[in-house]
Amino acid sequence: MAALNAHATIAFPKLNLYLEKIVTLLGDHDMRVEPRDGGYVVTAPFGTARLTPGAEKLGLSVEAEDGSSLNRIKHVLTNLIDFVARAENPRIVWSGDKAGDTAPTDLRVLTVHGVVDLTPHMRRVRFKGDDLALYDVADQIHCRLLFQPRDVIDPQWPKLGDDGRIVWPKGGQQLASRIYTIRRINPDSKTIDIDFYLHGADGAGVRWIREAAPGRMVGMLGPGGHGSKPADWNVLVGDETGLPGIARIVEELPPSARGIALIEIADAAEEQKIVAPSGVEIRWLHRNGARRGTADLLENAVRSLEWPEDFNGTFFWCGCEYAAFRSIRHFLRDTVKLPKDRQVAFAHWRRGMSNDDIIEAGGDVVSD
Repeated sequence: MAALNAHATIAFPKLNLYLEKIVTLLGDHDMRVEPRDGGYVVTAPFGTARLTPGAEKLGLSVEAEDGSSLNRIKHVLTNLIDFVARAENPRIVWSGDKAGDTAPTDLRVLTVHGVVDLTPHMRRVRFKGDDLALYDVADQIHCRLLFQPRDVIDPQWPKLGDDGRIVWPKGGQQLASRIYTIRRINPDSKTIDIDFYLHGADGAGVRWIREAAPGRMVGMLGPGGHGSKPADWNVLVGDETGLPGIARIVEELPPSARGIALIEIADAAEEQKIVAPSGVEIRWLHRNGARRGTADLLENAVRSLEWPEDFNGTFFWCGCEYAAFRSIRHFLRDTVKLPKDRQVAFAHWRRGMSNDDIIEAGGDVVSD
């Protein structure tokens, strides 16, 4: 069967402000991005794409072997560009082959198998589901969960349309969704562990997690990036929202690995056991009563580190509140001069804004 193709041209007066962010985030979504002939070729397991920058415009072309894959790659590009450049309100209209509404090829339906509280504010939920190998990728450690309302017997899941956007079931409400870190995955036993931080806010995700019980269902989409890169010296930094990612990365390091994990938490009660190589130090930083997002513990700890002269064997990972993330990124760029390809840093949240606020505002409010 011949490959399916689609294309779009976006009017983009401020493309120079957003192109690098778009390309970087594509690389974080299980895609290989290569500069070629003045543009970028994007290769994913489900298709290929080409980004062609022009004078105040951005050309997109995609190709896939089937309709579901075509809609998925269109959705990745549409959703990512819309979020990154929300302030520009880009109009993305696809032309070419059409497949109609299709089920997401990455959708997995998970069922809660068990729940355990690791600390007063960290809850681990073990899910079971079929065909999980897609999500067992060391550098793709995030997923999106779709939360079904309580007591739903016949769950309905969204589809992807020809316009690259989500199509919700007729008569059904949009499902709440959030992005989380896959703490541990075992496709052979069909299990996925996700650690949830139970913060004080009453968002849709927290409400669902507080009520999680065996038998409840969620949908899972992904995987998404922000995982580790091979290195001899690892510096891992985060607050409670980054802790699951740090713990996973540390426990997957080879025995010979060296480095340090700097983890900001409320107090000693929030410490948890992380199985680390002997050469990796786990350093807990206690807020001791300070409000989340107001302490400067992570910034000060990063500034106190001694950095190697040669960065080729160095990897830096950071996941925390926006202000701390921004301060750390600027320090790495201006003082340490750590190359961008040796770091993965992002803001998991921003003080004073809910997850829905961030989605509505777009990527500018959580990017450097």
